[in-house]
Amino acid sequence: MVEYPETKTMPTRKENLSNEENPGENYETKDEKRESQKKEPDVPSGVLSEEFCISCLNMPEEERKSMLLEIQQVAEGILKAHGIIKETEDLLKGEWFLKLQKPDFEKRLVLAKSGEEVFIGLYTYSGETPVPDPNFVLLSQYGFWYPQRIEENFEETVASFFTGAYGDYEFLNIIPENVVKFQNSQRDFAKTLKGQGWDGPEIKAVEKIMPED
Repeated sequence: MVEYPETKTMPTRKENLSNEENPGENYETKDEKRESQKKEPDVPSGVLSEEFCISCLNMPEEERKSMLLEIQQVAEGILKAHGIIKETEDLLKGEWFLKLQKPDFEKRLVLAKSGEEVFIGLYTYSGETPVPDPNFVLLSQYGFWYPQRIEENFEETVASFFTGAYGDYEFLNIIPENVVKFQNSQRDFAKTLKGQGWDGPEIKAVEKIMPED
């Protein structure tokens, strides 16, 4: 069972995670958020508004990349190399799944989107059971991915989670110290994936499910 340390709770609706009518003290105005994202692109402690995020899809590529976690930058390159997405706007399409095998490499890389979650992880196999080593789970909103949890050897470190009554999720809870751990770990993992060359022509797609419009 996961034990949650002290958390910060942000009131929000799952379909629109910014509460612009009653912003909490942890939220900034859109202009302030634009500036803070440029200064600290890899520290997304809250989820941006739909209007702002969708407009970012049309930004120049380098400007948009400055706002992404490193793991998303690397994952997008891999997804494009294997034809899962062609344009940035394709991130807004339906669910997808990609399992890759590298020659003479024990682990397999899995990238998947299910609902509002994106999974990026290396897996070993104990018999038929896949073991994350590690797997990063991110919240997908309007083409941007945010820290949720790290899964490794059947244990997990939770950075953010939703709570609400009877499945009506209304609150995004953020665990600040785990968000920092997530950011540091994803940065190292992104460097590892980039160095392993998962976007190369020798990489085999073991399983592939394309997104639907």
